[in-house]
Amino acid sequence: VIFTGNDAETVQGVLDGRWDVGFVRTGEVERTLDPLTNELIDANLFKVLDPEIHIMADGEVFPFLHSTPVFPQRPFAAKESVDLIVAEEVANAMIAMKYHGSIGAKIQECLDQARTDHQVAVCRSAPPAHFDSHARCDTTRDLATLAYKAEIAGSHNGFRSPKSYFYVRTMQQEAGFVIQNEKNTNWHCERNA
Repeated sequence: VIFTGNDAETVQGVLDGRWDVGFVRTGEVERTLDPLTNELIDANLFKVLDPEIHIMADGEVFPFLHSTPVFPQRPFAAKESVDLIVAEEVANAMIAMKYHGSIGAKIQECLDQARTDHQVAVCRSAPPAHFDSHARCDTTRDLATLAYKAEIAGSHNGFRSPKSYFYVRTMQQEAGFVIQNEKNTNWHCERNA
């Protein structure tokens, strides 16, 4: 067993034959670029062992290859010293990013399709409601553009509150990754070096 510490390297290692099998986080295969062409690799080059299908809360099929239950990724947490109102505002801002970013994508699409100076001017000056009549009232052009760029740079398409981390925590405890101290009072991560 080899731990690369890098999901992209694991995907590339399986692809080029260094390893027969790899374990990576959800979506990594679909976002890996071929180093020769700088284009996304064909996810069909991989066989997912014991694949699962997951239906999301909105009724859509989960879009990525996976062989484990779908767990929340990239959780945000706040220290106890952070004011609850601040923590809630940050969480709300992260959740709203998807909505702001969708307007940013429409602004960018408008600019990409503009053929005349007038069209470009409209794309650069029209309010968010011009691009989506259901735009949030707190969406500004600057915020929409920033959120869109953040989504691209971060390779994500939004955040949401998870229903529960209980299943993940139970799995971590059963695997011995999270253990209680000798006094049986606090839990902590146990990571082999």
